[in-house]
Order: sequence, then C-alpha cells, then structure tokens
Amino acid sequence: MNSNRSVKRFYQLTIFIMMVLSLTLITGCEKDDDPLTCNTVDEAGELVEATFELSLTPAMVEPYLELFGAPIGFTLTHSADAYTIHYRTRDKNGDLTLASGVMFLPRGVETMDLVSVQHGTALKRENTGSVNPLYAMDGIMFAMSGFMAVAPDYIGLGISEDIHPYLHAELTANAVVDMLRAARIYACENDIDISDELFLAGYSEGGYATMAAHKFIELDYSDEFQLTAVAPMSGPYDLIGSTRNLLSRDTYDIPAFLAYVVVAYDDIYGWNRLADIFNEPYASMLPGLYDGTLDLTDVNDTLTTSIDSLFKTDFTTAFFAGQEVAIQTALEENTLLEWGPIAPIRLYHGTADSTVSIDNTLSAYASLQANGGTSVDLVTLPGADHGGGFIPSMILAEAWFDSIRTASQ
Repeated sequence: MNSNRSVKRFYQLTIFIMMVLSLTLITGCEKDDDPLTCNTVDEAGELVEATFELSLTPAMVEPYLELFGAPIGFTLTHSADAYTIHYRTRDKNGDLTLASGVMFLPRGVETMDLVSVQHGTALKRENTGSVNPLYAMDGIMFAMSGFMAVAPDYIGLGISEDIHPYLHAELTANAVVDMLRAARIYACENDIDISDELFLAGYSEGGYATMAAHKFIELDYSDEFQLTAVAPMSGPYDLIGSTRNLLSRDTYDIPAFLAYVVVAYDDIYGWNRLADIFNEPYASMLPGLYDGTLDLTDVNDTLTTSIDSLFKTDFTTAFFAGQEVAIQTALEENTLLEWGPIAPIRLYHGTADSTVSIDNTLSAYASLQANGGTSVDLVTLPGADHGGGFIPSMILAEAWFDSIRTASQ
C-alpha cells in the first residue's frame, strides 16, 4: 500500500475521531450482575467489565466510509452503541491474562445475530477498538447493519501489555473465542436476545485471525460454537510460503510486518535469537520497536526495506537450505492450509495486493477444498491493493452474511 496514501488516511481518521468524540463521547460503567448466572464456561472468556463509550449514527459514519472505497450511496440502517469489554484469555504460558475489545450493539433490533470482526495489523497499543471504538470501523459497519458485533484487540494490544503474538494461530484464536464468550455473558446478564447465528470476518491480520478462529472453533470448541459463515479477507494464511517469498526478494515496502512475525515468535518460543537473525543496528532495536508505543509508520520508517540489509546473510542462507528447523517448524505450525472447514467460508482478496500476496488466498482456496471443505468460495477484487480492498471486502462479506440470514428466516 502506498505510504503517502496511508499517512493521508491516518490523518483523515484522526480528524474524524476527534470530531465524533467531541460530539458524542459519554462514558459510564454497566451494572454488575451475578456472573455465576450466565458464565457457563471456564475462567477463560470470563467477562470482567463492560463500559459504555459512545453512540454513533449512520450519518456520522457513511461519509468517512466513502473515503475508504465505499460506493457513493452506500447506506447503513441502524445507530449503534459502543462498549469497551475487558475479559480473560490465556497467554503463551497458558496463564489467565486480561484482554480487551469493543462491542457494538445496534439499536432497534430485537434478536441479534452475533459477528466477531478481527482487525488488521496494529502495532501501537492505543490504536485499537477498546481504546477508541472508531478504530474498529469494520465492527461499526456490521453493527449498523443489524449485527451484535464484537472486535477483539488480541493479546498485547488495548489493555494487554504483553508482546503481541503476531500471526500465532492458537493464541490469536483463543482471544477471539474468549471475546465471543464474554459477549454471550454480557447478552445473558443484560437480557439481550441473540440468535444461534454466528459469523466471523476480518481483514489482513484479521483475515488470518478469522481463519485461525474458524479452524480452532471447529476442532476444539464445536460443542460450544456452531459457525454459520466465515469471511477471511486478504490474510497471510500461507506463512511458510510467504516467508520464503519475502526473504527471496530484494526489497519489501512494509518491513515492519516481516520483522513483527520474527519478534513475536522469538518471544513465544523462547529462541532469544534476534541477534542471529537481524543485522545491526536493527537487531539491537528489537523488540523495543514492538513494545506497543509506536505505530506502523514509526517502525516502518526505522527499518530498512532492503531484505539483505535487514536480515543476516547467514540466516537467509541457512533458512533456504532447510537448516533453520525451529523457525521453519513454527511457520509451518501456524500456516492455515492443511484442514477442511465445515462451515461455509468465502475468501476475499485484491488482485493488486503487494503487501499480502493474493497467492496466500489462492493457496488457501485450493488447500481447503482439497482437505474436505465442502463450501469454500473465492471472491477476487480486480485492481484492488491492500488498502483499497478493505471496505469493499467488508461490504461484500456483510451482504453475503445478510443473504444467509434472510434465507434462514
């Protein structure tokens, strides 16, 4: 994605956030009810706190969405209330830790269908929906279309101070599952009627998180959740293939993404090998660049786009020779190809995406079908780059979900 366009959109978002907050921000805490009445799961997924943040109307949101590719005349049907959610999930050691997310409740809907919307890559802890609901614009879109929408921050973002386990399948899936549990508890405690329909959607890292949650729900939590439909969008599902591709390039425009994976895995798996993998001065900067205080632009501007300058030649040589066994094994374990989904899944990806190659989605599409997926579809967005595919993919996914809801009524 063009860096100048990214900066422009960042400032547009900042201005919009300041405007809306100045008009609508009202804070308060929900009344605590007896958690034993509604919490039917273990401690992971426990709802700790729900706090009302602000109310939004379609008229506030629609002009902003047009800036990000929504078609002129695109309309939303419901106002929505935003709540910050604090809940418990499990960290890399299996210990309970506090996590956060945002929940949007549409107004005027008697029985709500639940959707979890997973956000794209964020480095700065504050740039997430629980800190400011307007960062979860995709969740707002779904709520304003009549869904009860939740958007987890993931571990390491929002309230969590851990290193974010970037593109680690199980830890990411757990954060999604436990946010869904917390949302169900909130609905129970506040007499909100939610249906049996459950949807997942997400873009970029959120596409990866969505597919990871789909996989783990069907493998480990099928007695608790039955998915209706799932829409992963423009995600790096083929981690091992993508890593080989990126390390073989001369340059990569978003080096912050590539280094993020290595820093996260180095922490999760306890390798302590950053000095073996990165050249100086970058090795000494890590993982400080990913401590949650810097945003993507900050980190990207600090690193080099040259692959040979960023990574040590000895490391890349050993990687392609198959000698970096631990790293290759971790990437393979977190690649999301070799499984067959049960719930319908529809993949979305822009054909001009140079940030996350469409090869990820093409590989996933073929692999999920080959492994037994009986309802696997692919939607390509001709000419869309990574930034340009975001809102159009969300609109298409929401329309697909609506068609399923209508057919089931």
